[in-house]
Amino acid sequence: MEYSAKNAYQHQFHRNLVCVVYPGIVKNPDRMIETLGGIREISNTFGQEKRRLELRFRPECIYSKPAFGDGRPATGLLLKVVVQRRKSQPDYRAVSSVQIAGCVRRIFNFDSLCDFQQLPAFRMPASGKVECVYSDIVPKGVNTKSPLEKPTTIPFFLPPVCFSRTDSINSFVLREPKTQKISPIESTYRRRRQKYGIYHPFTLTEPVPETANAQAQHMLTSKIISPDDVEKVRAAFKARPIWTKNALVNINRLVINSQTLGLILPSVAFYYVNGPWRGTWVRYGYDPRKHFEARVYQLLDFRVRSIGSLHECIKIKRLSLTKINYRTAEPTAAVKEDEQNFINCTFDEDTIPPYRVIFYQYCDIHLKKIQEMLKKVPSPKSGTVCDERNGWLPYRFDDQCRNIMMEIVLNNIRRLREENPEACSAMESVEEDDDEGDEGEVSGFEEDDEVETEGLLDSLDDVTD
Repeated sequence: MEYSAKNAYQHQFHRNLVCVVYPGIVKNPDRMIETLGGIREISNTFGQEKRRLELRFRPECIYSKPAFGDGRPATGLLLKVVVQRRKSQPDYRAVSSVQIAGCVRRIFNFDSLCDFQQLPAFRMPASGKVECVYSDIVPKGVNTKSPLEKPTTIPFFLPPVCFSRTDSINSFVLREPKTQKISPIESTYRRRRQKYGIYHPFTLTEPVPETANAQAQHMLTSKIISPDDVEKVRAAFKARPIWTKNALVNINRLVINSQTLGLILPSVAFYYVNGPWRGTWVRYGYDPRKHFEARVYQLLDFRVRSIGSLHECIKIKRLSLTKINYRTAEPTAAVKEDEQNFINCTFDEDTIPPYRVIFYQYCDIHLKKIQEMLKKVPSPKSGTVCDERNGWLPYRFDDQCRNIMMEIVLNNIRRLREENPEACSAMESVEEDDDEGDEGEVSGFEEDDEVETEGLLDSLDDVTD
């Protein structure tokens, strides 16, 4: 039926309808509405946007597990089609009229899985037949009997609320295993390198490794490592049994590639992953837990505190690392060419750390006050065990060292700011009032550090005396 001004009143576009795609052949509409919960339950579901429509194929059974239909917005039309038929010609069909009954704005589809169903049916021992005991389990009307008076012939029926965890279809089980695709960049720069290093956790009972893995020794020949480079690293570990990787390169001025050094170190030393010597490489066979002099090789993590804006002239380490151009797959150095090739891994009176977070070994801190504190640490008595956290040093010894080092760093930054203001131009934006408050805060911080340091030295003197 074509649309025209004469029959426009027959098309009811103003009616907004809801469509329910019923998962079954409907022969009795009343029975269908009953399975959906009745007219009232359907109206309540339509009135709430996020509520799911429940369908129970056995609405009279309280143990029936419902199937849920999800409502989604839709755009459609409900057509009323009148078809003419003739009894004399069974195959004759003719459309006499077509009317638009309304617009469908929402549709409910039962796409999810229906949960497992368990019927209250048991094989009765008396008759030997499977019988439904629903009427015996579920009372009708007002039940005045006690639940303890249930006949012993009726079995217990306690099904769970739901059997399956989800009602969605999981198709990933039937899929073929995915093959990992390696891009050209990953094959060049992201390839996993086998170094066969020994990464040893710090414990008080487990022995330290004595020799390297055979694979680590084999890597030196398979990768064609220069024997001179290996001997330089071995000589450094003979003179000093414990090194950090940065200190090993910078103090000994080793001109060795980082990947090459990563292949040499596992054949010479093992790596501590935690404990007082965490992050250090220890020569095979050397046990710092048995040597009191190994306290000078313990690791101290020093962080420049953000007091005012004095720390802004120290750059962040992650901003100065080498980056990779992923379009050309070539490394581009982010550091400037005029910077030093070797970073100073020692700390003295004139040091300003190159980064805000840096790790030092106590033997590389060349401060008279800290070295005196290390010498005055009392020797342990026979049978004393190394501490898992502090090693051979007293409690809060590292905090006192950080306070002393922080005082020196702040004084050096102030002196650098006075001598060369252009080098610290980032600090010029701070207002004078804020600087005065920072100075007072820093001065009070320094006095407290001096008192705590003197108290620690006095306590060490008392112990040694």
